Amino acid sequence: MDRTFAAIEQMLASWGNQLGGTFLLPGSTYSLGALIGSLGVFAMLAIPLRRKRSTGFRLLARVLLPRRLLHSASGRLDLAYFVIGLLFSGLLIGWAVFSADQVRGFATHILGAPGARMLPVWLCAAIATPILFLAYEFAYWLDHWLMHRIPLLWRFHKVHHQAESLSLFTNWRVHPVETIGFFNLQALILGLTGAALEQMLGAGVSPWSLGGTNLLIMLAAVFVTHLQHSHLWVRFGPRWGRVLLGPAHHQIHHSTDPAHFDRNLGSSLALFDRLFGTFHMPEAKRETLRFGVDDGETDPHGVRAALFAPFLPEPRPSGILQPSA
Repeated sequence: MDRTFAAIEQMLASWGNQLGGTFLLPGSTYSLGALIGSLGVFAMLAIPLRRKRSTGFRLLARVLLPRRLLHSASGRLDLAYFVIGLLFSGLLIGWAVFSADQVRGFATHILGAPGARMLPVWLCAAIATPILFLAYEFAYWLDHWLMHRIPLLWRFHKVHHQAESLSLFTNWRVHPVETIGFFNLQALILGLTGAALEQMLGAGVSPWSLGGTNLLIMLAAVFVTHLQHSHLWVRFGPRWGRVLLGPAHHQIHHSTDPAHFDRNLGSSLALFDRLFGTFHMPEAKRETLRFGVDDGETDPHGVRAALFAPFLPEPRPSGILQPSA
């Protein structure tokens, strides 16, 4: 009995640390400061500044938490994954095979110890910050592309695409196996990039950061990434819409229209989508889209489909088109 209580106590302490790290540490992209910043941007985009009537709490609540979120099976599963992510994301990171620092150290061992810095620290940081940000963006694009192209990986990623309505919480609707895979690929690419930077610029090169997180990654999360799954049709205009991926771009990505399959795979930048031919520019006016996956799944928001279906044998073809995105 004592062991049981000790195990429960340890588990609760672990969850407390995880929640504290998620919401309180300044380096977390889901810190209270980051989330409040994203919600502020969302509210400004959702509620026109020229609105004559005063903006009350009810309107803000309806915009941030639309009624469909709780009244649909899709929305409830998004919320369930949100809670699961908060409680277990730290554990999933621990299950990653390696970290960026480990990869960086291994690559340095192969390449040889880097020399002394020849440039000022601030200049090295100014060079490293955008390069490591681009490395992260490429890791995200590559992971996403693999998820759409490799049938086994698509089975896990499909859980995310089965969402039939989008909200700020859909971002958390990701199967744990997909999350672990992304952590490892990200560590590999960021670690190799960091080692290459040290070889070029000297030992101890690091980017400008906030609590250990690359400053550009943090800014992109607050102003772009956190908003992508919202229902707002925001594409950042004809010019910036070819640089940044807004909510409209990501709604295209979730569309069941075959013309939109495997499009807009990036995190916040359109750079790699444009380089590799996966970019699709949304129309200025909201397009009529339908979300979800047409594969014959009768209960896409149930426990079986959300967690266990990727491990089970594929059902026999039913004549219904199974999209790859």
